[in-house]
Amino acid sequence: MDMSNIAKWIPVPYFQIRQVLNSSNITHSYFQSTSSIWNIIYKEDRNKAILMLSQITNSYPVTQYLILQTSNKLFMNFKCTIQWQDSIGHLVCTEAKNIKVPSVLSVQKSLVNTQKRLEESEKHLNNVIKILDIRKH
Repeated sequence: MDMSNIAKWIPVPYFQIRQVLNSSNITHSYFQSTSSIWNIIYKEDRNKAILMLSQITNSYPVTQYLILQTSNKLFMNFKCTIQWQDSIGHLVCTEAKNIKVPSVLSVQKSLVNTQKRLEESEKHLNNVIKILDIRKH
């Protein structure tokens, strides 16, 4: 059986790196579909990723913690391990829940709080509009 078909059924986010990017089916529940791994790697982590992915001559696994953009547009920390075999990179990324990424997490938390405040303000404004409409009549 062709490895690209087997790759679809690997139960973790898995990428097969060569000329064409293959990925496991479950990858799409974590990340948006992409033809390039670079589309989901946080720009400040790209140098770490380049170092990791460029070790094509090594036959042993190489692991890095990378911040990746998930399908809901949030950035999360993942433990990514790649092993090269016959010029094909087998990259597995698993969530690193116990690792904190202060700058990204604080920005995400701030955005969520801002969104909540905006929603509350919108409700308040709608109530004021209703009251003003009632007073006009």
